[in-house]
Amino acid sequence: MIRFAVALLAAFFLNISITYADPGARFADGHTRAPDTSPHAALEAQVSDILDRFAAELGPDALVALTPETALAFLTGEERSYLSTAFVHFSIDRPARIYVAYDGMYGERPFWLDDLGFERREDIDFIVDSEDPYEVWQREYEAGEIRLGIPSFSGELKPYVVLAAPLDGGEAIEITPLVDGTDVQIAAEGGEPFIDDNDYFNALPAELDGLPVLRSYESWEFVSRMVGFFRTTDYPSSSQPDHIIQTWQGDPREEITIQWRTSADAASDPVLWYAPENETESVSYVRAGTVTLRSRQIVNDPAVDFHRVRLTGLAPGTRYAFGVSADGGENWSEVRHFHTAGETGAETWQFAYLGDPQNGLDEWGDLIRQGYERFPEIRFWMIAGDLIDKGTERDNWDQFFAEGSTVFDRSAVVPAIGNHDSHGGHPTLYLQQFALPDNGSEHLDPGRTYHLTYQDMLIVVMDSNYDLIEPETQTEWLDRVLGTSDARWKVVIYHHPFYASRPGRDNEPLRDAWGPIFDRHNVDIAFQGHDHAYMRTVPMRDHRPAEPGEHGTIYLVAVSGTKMYEQELRDFVAFGTTNERTYQIIDMDSAAGTLSYRAINADGVEIDAFALEKE
Repeated sequence: MIRFAVALLAAFFLNISITYADPGARFADGHTRAPDTSPHAALEAQVSDILDRFAAELGPDALVALTPETALAFLTGEERSYLSTAFVHFSIDRPARIYVAYDGMYGERPFWLDDLGFERREDIDFIVDSEDPYEVWQREYEAGEIRLGIPSFSGELKPYVVLAAPLDGGEAIEITPLVDGTDVQIAAEGGEPFIDDNDYFNALPAELDGLPVLRSYESWEFVSRMVGFFRTTDYPSSSQPDHIIQTWQGDPREEITIQWRTSADAASDPVLWYAPENETESVSYVRAGTVTLRSRQIVNDPAVDFHRVRLTGLAPGTRYAFGVSADGGENWSEVRHFHTAGETGAETWQFAYLGDPQNGLDEWGDLIRQGYERFPEIRFWMIAGDLIDKGTERDNWDQFFAEGSTVFDRSAVVPAIGNHDSHGGHPTLYLQQFALPDNGSEHLDPGRTYHLTYQDMLIVVMDSNYDLIEPETQTEWLDRVLGTSDARWKVVIYHHPFYASRPGRDNEPLRDAWGPIFDRHNVDIAFQGHDHAYMRTVPMRDHRPAEPGEHGTIYLVAVSGTKMYEQELRDFVAFGTTNERTYQIIDMDSAAGTLSYRAINADGVEIDAFALEKE
């Protein structure tokens, strides 16, 4: 299994141990992921100890209300001194003026700049990525080793960059990085300030242009987070079951997995009953397995129990009733239903596709409830990633499940991982809260990739976070799964679109790695998200519109939450629009060999449609 160094925040939140991946692996686009063993282990341990002390000495309200200023005030002198020199470590070959530049848009500056005697240089501030205002500070150092402090208390600031100019006016300073994974480049317009991100320098002041710049990883921004770490959830657990959802771990014809939540503090004897809908005399009872999820960041609900039952040996094409209990059957939830898949060709059926929920989850909940009320026969909901905004914060997930379980308790959810679900570097909470098939790429955690066959449709779910994992970790598996399936329809779902609609975006590494495989096995539709707009391409093959009579893949992008982006449409786009929250309904008729697709906005208006037909 591959996990990454930047998963350290998951360890803080969940009290889990994290292992790390291959060091310094380079991606197809030239970026490099963070090294396998965290180079900040001592800093992480110190921050964890500080958080423990805060939790012991401060009340819940004070923990939640921490600011950079109050966090600094609560530090001991020893802690403050340590954090002032615990992040960046390098040496210079002779005396130099050291510049530290960081993103000033968040209003927090590294506290240690004052402690270490740096001076502000407003006259040489510059811009990164056309919009981020970088503030510059400077100080002179003698030759030798230099240690600088943490990026921030809030985790909002990306790590600062360090530049060096010779005091003697001679040749360039030689910077030697002393933290694993960091590197030195030449600062220039168009250059990238981070090793693992495509932010870029705009025109630099003459004083800084051409200097050596010490770079680190954008994903290290959370290494010292204390402010905003402690949180409350608006959806705390209780002794009563909630967040009931359905997923599949195996064949949808014969099984279903039901999951629900209670407080870990409540006495619990979780059990589920189920029966074919019209055969209530055939009720079966199953005790659930329980896993406790501990999140020390949630001060008003630090531990919750997830109860899970995997039902197998079910009858295909059958509607079942079920209920769950936390107290051994003394009290039951209201009756809910699930529907097993029929045998291939036995029935018509429909499913739904959603782009990013992420923001405005209350309005997202209204949208999917509207969809379910209009289309109560939806068998499952596919979500193309970014289910929430901050994947390491359990209160984000609490709201997602509070809204989503009003629908996912009646029809299954088939999720894919987005970049926000991997917030902090690893989708830990995502994987802990969804029971998914263990049939994905052997190079990745179970559940990051998987596949299902529902009647005559193969669904392949992938992890497109190529800043964290190389697309090639999935190519052999993807090729094998698509190549060995005889399903009439083959669809894929992942987050980052092959053909980005947001201006300035491009996901070439995905196209290069996966595109030929899609073409070889005649993938029909790619369900995508990430660009927060709606877009549908014409059928594409070999990165061009398919010729008449030639099979092509239709690439879709959608958004179901409230966050929206501008759109730039290319010649091969069949339809696109912005500022439209949508859900998509796909009707399948196996007997007729048809797939009928509709995109419906929050006003209930159909904004796009197409149909495909196969023998």
